[in-house]
Amino acid sequence: MKITLVLTDSSVECRKALEWLAKYEELFSAHVDVFVILEDLYRLEEASVSLGVPIPPDTVKNAKERAKEKVKNTWRHVKENEEASIDIEAVAGKVKEEVVRFVGERKPDMILWGCNPTPVLCRIIDEINIPSLIIK
Repeated sequence: MKITLVLTDSSVECRKALEWLAKYEELFSAHVDVFVILEDLYRLEEASVSLGVPIPPDTVKNAKERAKEKVKNTWRHVKENEEASIDIEAVAGKVKEEVVRFVGERKPDMILWGCNPTPVLCRIIDEINIPSLIIK
């Protein structure tokens, strides 16, 4: 079984979501990973292009690395193991588009959402038709 935790900008440090992911990992002997979508960064990129004011070249790369590092550190605390590792993918993009792409490529059996439910999120969950659990 493959279970993916989807985190958005506001939920990168969601310890509770990672705790649930660890429980499901153990309960189902599942392969778990984390997919971080930095939509705010994507919007910043779009605005900078529209305004003709480029953002510094490493901004996107550094933001993705910081997000991954936060998740890794929280995961190690949750697992109570400094050597614990987890696969993490971080992207800058629109949540709906990135989730649909990710699901098409990775085909997880279940998705945990570490974010607040919104009408947009509910439409995404309906569209991807994969068992989902929202953790807030």
